[in-house]
Amino acid sequence: MAPNNAVEIWRVTKIYGSGDGAVTAVNDVTLNIGTNEFFTLLGPSGCGKTSLLRLIAGFEYPASGDIILDGETITATPPYKRPINTVFQSYALFPHMTVAENIGFGLKMLDLPKAEIEPRVAEMLRLVRMEALASRPVSKLSGGQQQRVALARALAPCPKVLLLDEPLSALDYKLRKEMQVELKRLQAETGVTFIFVTHDQEEALTMSDRIAVMSGGKLLQVGGPREIYNHPANRFVASFIGEANFLDVTVTGETGEGLSLALASGETFTGPASDELSAGAKVTAMIRPEHVRLQPASGEAGGLTGTIENIAYIGTDTYYHVVISQGQALSVRLQNRPEDGFTLETGDRVSLSLPVSALRYLKD
Repeated sequence: MAPNNAVEIWRVTKIYGSGDGAVTAVNDVTLNIGTNEFFTLLGPSGCGKTSLLRLIAGFEYPASGDIILDGETITATPPYKRPINTVFQSYALFPHMTVAENIGFGLKMLDLPKAEIEPRVAEMLRLVRMEALASRPVSKLSGGQQQRVALARALAPCPKVLLLDEPLSALDYKLRKEMQVELKRLQAETGVTFIFVTHDQEEALTMSDRIAVMSGGKLLQVGGPREIYNHPANRFVASFIGEANFLDVTVTGETGEGLSLALASGETFTGPASDELSAGAKVTAMIRPEHVRLQPASGEAGGLTGTIENIAYIGTDTYYHVVISQGQALSVRLQNRPEDGFTLETGDRVSLSLPVSALRYLKD
């Protein structure tokens, strides 16, 4: 195991059921998670991310493969013997106990002396900024406060790894955004390795040092937020992480900037150079909505043109749904800036520019 890895997952497979009803929830996954890393497992419901989290926790055992923690194989180790704690969606707090009693509960179960428990609870209260609420019953707390108590209780025994199973899903949007910042702060301050499960790509991009995108029990791509967003490995990753426009094109030749790409309508634009593509090749080109440049149609020949079909104003930005040819549509996101000097309306003809540096070719 590499010295900077907290967790190593080696060719792990998990199968539920047997025979014709067998379901492979985790399919031959190999993954390294670094010490002191905020690592996120991201994917849609049923992709295998929670099953993988439960395997790390010890709540499930793999059909094959190994799980290693700090250089020691823990594949068959029961959960109570693993230096790993979990924060669940429901928080699972004790309503009849105070904030301090909830935080100290796990320490009592470890038979630690009171002289050790009290300062540790005080440290956790400071960490989650709840010193003033130490004596309050958790039943009298808001959702965000309960979330902080659950985190403090999980961190109190000083686990090597903290697992978080969509812990923000029950919070409203504003509180969820605040807790994203809090979680990142807690991880940085404690130095504990966080493994976070979510289906929310915005959460993943906001908090993570690295992200593993999963689908159908398999890992599709692992990388930093910028890498996965700007250089997705395939069409699924591109569509799941943020928004994306996909254009089915044919390579018609080379230009000074790269490759000449043609839509089915015959309209052409320039894409980046590629040693893997030659004239006649069919490929999917991807571009993010915020990278498309939009202007009122100039009437000049050449380039892509289209008609605005729908407009959505969302404060900081405006989304334009533009039909360019044969029903092909592009989503365009423009920041609202008064200095742009033009106003676009539904039905307007527009010119679109796709910067070569923002285009990506996808395998599927």
